[in-house]
Amino acid sequence: MARKPQEQPDLELAEELVFGPPGLALERFTHAQTVRGKTPDFRVLRACELVAFCEVKSPRDDWLDNLLEAATPGEMVGGGRSDPIFNRIARHIQKAASQFDAVNPSREVPNILLFVNHDDMADIRDLRETVTGHFHAESGERIATMTHISDRRIARDKYRIDLYAWLDAKRKRLQGYLFNEAAQPSHVRRLCTLLGLDHSVIRH
Repeated sequence: MARKPQEQPDLELAEELVFGPPGLALERFTHAQTVRGKTPDFRVLRACELVAFCEVKSPRDDWLDNLLEAATPGEMVGGGRSDPIFNRIARHIQKAASQFDAVNPSREVPNILLFVNHDDMADIRDLRETVTGHFHAESGERIATMTHISDRRIARDKYRIDLYAWLDAKRKRLQGYLFNEAAQPSHVRRLCTLLGLDHSVIRH
């Protein structure tokens, strides 16, 4: 039986690590609203004013665990496969973009996508490589690796999201933020103010 993620702990962790600044509140969409169509997870409010939308995704890779659970005693499982990390992140970005478009089509307020990661083999560098299409070496060199995803598959969707954040679910810590390089300057300023961020240290 495939494992199902536990959504509530991830939502609570996102609220704790990202939306800690005073004055911010997260409001869930009603059941009736979610039934009528796509929605992100939260409205972000300050003094009852809508200031952003937020969606939380939970990347995980239970492929081997699921194979082991389904195997008969003594059966060998596993084997080679292509790296699924970048494709998984891309799928989450595509779905989140459609959710944001359903409630915020003209992007009057910023869209925030939070990844609460459960995959030991993935980290924020994979998010950056998926979104930019380049591997960022410690030397500062950028090597084109995933442009077929960044420039084609998610070319439109990635720009519907103003700010990405990557949280480590197991260690319960925030790894970092990534701004949309084409984000509206007013949205960037608002997000930095709302979340207490120093724009100069956030990657694009």
